[in-house]
Formats: sequence, structure tokens, C-alpha cells
Amino acid sequence: MRQAKKKIRIWRRITIIVIILSIYFFTKKITLNEKITIDSGESASKILNQLGTLDKIRMKLYIKNHDVDFSKLEPGNYQFSGSYTKAEFVAKILKWSEKDYLRLTILEGRSIYDIDEALSKKWYITAGEYLAFVSDPTIIAKYQSKYPFLNNSALWILNSKLKSLEGFLYPDTYQVDKTKNIIDQLVYVQLKTFNTRVRKKISAPANWYKIMILASILEKEERNLANKPTVAGIFLKRLSIGMALDADITLCYGLKTSYATCTPSVIGQNISDKTNIYNTRAVRWLPPTPISNPTRESINAVLNPQTSDYLYYLHDMQGNIHYGSTLDEHNANKQRYLN
Repeated sequence: MRQAKKKIRIWRRITIIVIILSIYFFTKKITLNEKITIDSGESASKILNQLGTLDKIRMKLYIKNHDVDFSKLEPGNYQFSGSYTKAEFVAKILKWSEKDYLRLTILEGRSIYDIDEALSKKWYITAGEYLAFVSDPTIIAKYQSKYPFLNNSALWILNSKLKSLEGFLYPDTYQVDKTKNIIDQLVYVQLKTFNTRVRKKISAPANWYKIMILASILEKEERNLANKPTVAGIFLKRLSIGMALDADITLCYGLKTSYATCTPSVIGQNISDKTNIYNTRAVRWLPPTPISNPTRESINAVLNPQTSDYLYYLHDMQGNIHYGSTLDEHNANKQRYLN
């Protein structure tokens, strides 16, 4: 009897100790004074691996029992300073309340003038900083050594030098650390994204830079993906017969201004300016550089154009495209859709 009572007392003590340790184990706060870095689509395990061993075990059990989903978290650096319960830790990450980076969206078809204006309007940079950076010969040379597709020989501009990184600054949404040089980070990821999404997936022809120039024009002229190959075919046909491209938007680039400020009235005032080398009504060839940063879809359209009988096109007030094979057909479309 005594032996049995003794065993019961021992088991009670063990049970109490286990309960106390469990309470301590599961309720002890996590103390953090550091950044936790989360990449896009990263699993909970990878995120929690940045915690200490015991904290990691406690959090894994908590997440499993509470069905917490970290898969849709915004990538970036999450700054923690203090002690947190598991619920507080999860809530803080899900709320994303102490981020120290900026989310920058570079829209399709934007030029270096557009990007500079957009960033400076939000006070991320001083006006002109982005322009100066992407046109700096030292910066261009640095990235030419990293990315062969930027070399003059690869671009077939042997008698000149790359004037800027225009055309290769891929449009997308990026995260940059706001405590560091924003422009340096942005240009780095833009070129890296171009290399990954475009250059590694497309075999570069000998006239690679010409393809990029034409794709940049196509990006501005036609937004509908289904129409891009047809418009690309029209551009190529015009070039092959010595006809002017007549893409009015190109002259805006020669004015060194954003497309937002290059309104139809501005275009009308400058349409006859033959000194503007980007005026494709006055100059019967491609402009000397890309006029925007095109998407892979526009580049693919130029590489795989749709053959047609069309030589002209226009957009009505609703943005719908209308083609013409002859000048008479084109003028008729003008009367029908623009008057």
C-alpha cells in the first residue's frame, strides 16, 4: 500500500512538472530585436528557421494548431523589437506593420522619364536622379560586365555607345529597402528581371537592339495582346518598303519628357519637327534607342509578327483598332471612327 501511494505521489509530481513546463513552453514570449526576411511564396518553416530553436518549435506547433497561412505574405524585411506572444508574433507578421521597404510598381511601357517622374512625385528620389543613374556611363559599364546582352557587340551598335539602360528596365512590382539607395536597388532588380524573364527565354537575333527599339514602340502603340503581332507586322512591312513608321508617340521621347505630359496637343505642335530624331513621321527609320521598357509579350510579337495585307491602323475613341490595306481604306476609317 505504501509503495502504491509513493508511486502515485511521484506521478503527481511528474504531472505537475510537465504541466508547469508545458505552460512555460507554450506561453513564454518570443524576444526579438532583429529583422526577419521573407521571400515571395516562402513557407512557414523557412520563415521560422530564422528564430531560435525553442521559439521555432513553439511557433510551428502554434501555426499547425491555428491553421495560420504565411504563403501570401508580402516579401520583404519585417522588423521586430521586443517580446511577443505567439499570437502577437503571427498578428504582427500578418499585419505587416513595421516594414522597412518600399513597394514600387513600374508599369508597362514606361520610359526612364516616366519612372523618374513617378518616383520623384512620391518623394522617393529627387527629380532627375533616376535619369542620371541609368544614363551614367560608369553605371552602364558596370552592368555591361554583368549582363552580356548590354554589350555594344551584342546590341550591334558598334559605332556608338549605349546611351542609357532604356528598354531593359523591366516593368514589374519590386520591393526595395528604403534605408538603402533606392535607385541602385531598383535598377539592379529591373535588369535582373529582364535577364530572367526575357533574355534567358528568347534567342537574341543579330539585330537584338533593333528588336528592342521596335518592341518599345509597339508597347506604347498597342496595349491589346491579341493585336500586338499584327501591328508588329505592319511596322516591319513599313520598314521593309522604306515607309515612315508614323508612330507619333515616338516624338515624345525626343522631347525628353514623360508620356503623361506629352499630350495630343503637344504631339500636334511638334509633329513636323524634323530636328527631332525620334519623330518617326519625319525620319524614315527606327529611332536611335528604345522609347520605353517593353514587356516580353511585345518583344515576342516583334520576333513573331503576324503577316497581313494591312499597312495602316488606327484606334477609335474606345481604343478599338481598325486596319487598312491602302491609304484610301485608312482615310475611310478616319472618317468613320474619328469624326
